[in-house]
Amino acid sequence: MAVQSTHELKQVLFNAYGGFADKRIKNLEKGKLFIVDDRTRSDEDAAGKLFLWFCQILAEVIDGDTVKIILRGDIPEGPLVAKWFEQHGATKSNFGLELVVRCGAEAELSALAAGFRAIVRPDVQYPVKSYKYVCPRTAGAIEHLQHVLEIAWR
Repeated sequence: MAVQSTHELKQVLFNAYGGFADKRIKNLEKGKLFIVDDRTRSDEDAAGKLFLWFCQILAEVIDGDTVKIILRGDIPEGPLVAKWFEQHGATKSNFGLELVVRCGAEAELSALAAGFRAIVRPDVQYPVKSYKYVCPRTAGAIEHLQHVLEIAWR
C-alpha cells in the first residue's frame, strides 16, 4: 500500500501506534505527532512521568513523503550512532535530537538500530548501566518504525 497523501501516511501511523501522541486528537487533519517508542506504564514513576533513563522516540508527519523523528531523554551514545547521525544530518534542538526520513530512505534506519545495538555488544564495556536495557529497546522501536514506513511507502 503506497500512501498517496499526508492523510494516508497519518492513517498508517495512527493504526500502527494506536493514535496520536495527544490521545485526545482523533481527527487525522489535526494531529501529526506519534509516540513510536515502546513505552508502557512500567516506564513511568509514581507521578506518571517517564523515568530519566528512558529514550523517547516521536515521529512527526511533515508530508506524505517526509517524517521527522525526534529522540529525547536518555539517547544512547556510541560511535556508530554518532556517525549515523552525522551522515544523515541529525540536528540538536530544544526538544532533543531530530532527523528527517524521506520516502525511499527508510531502509537506512536499520543501520541506526544496529548502531544502538552495537553499544551493548557482549565484548564492549558501555559507560551507562541502563544502556543494557535502553539500547535494545531503542533499536527495536526504530526497526518497528522502519517497518511501518516501509509498508506505508511501498
